[in-house]
Amino acid sequence: MNEKKVSEQKEWEYSVFEEGRKITLSVPIPSPAPGFDVVYTLNESEKEHYEHTGIKALEDRIEDMKVNFYNYEMNSWR
Repeated sequence: MNEKKVSEQKEWEYSVFEEGRKITLSVPIPSPAPGFDVVYTLNESEKEHYEHTGIKALEDRIEDMKVNFYNYEMNSWR
């Protein structure tokens, strides 16, 4: 079984997790209440770009997750 590990993190901005060959991006948002982590699993193209360029490759995705959070998986802080 693969273990989920934090690959990269900037407090209150984003976290990148690796689990096997899967890379997941998590972005915290304080509203709507009680606050949520917005979660997205990178597709193969995004994953390759991230592996070569780093977090800069995900800046547009992070901004979209903050604005269009209802289009993503959301995990409540409660």
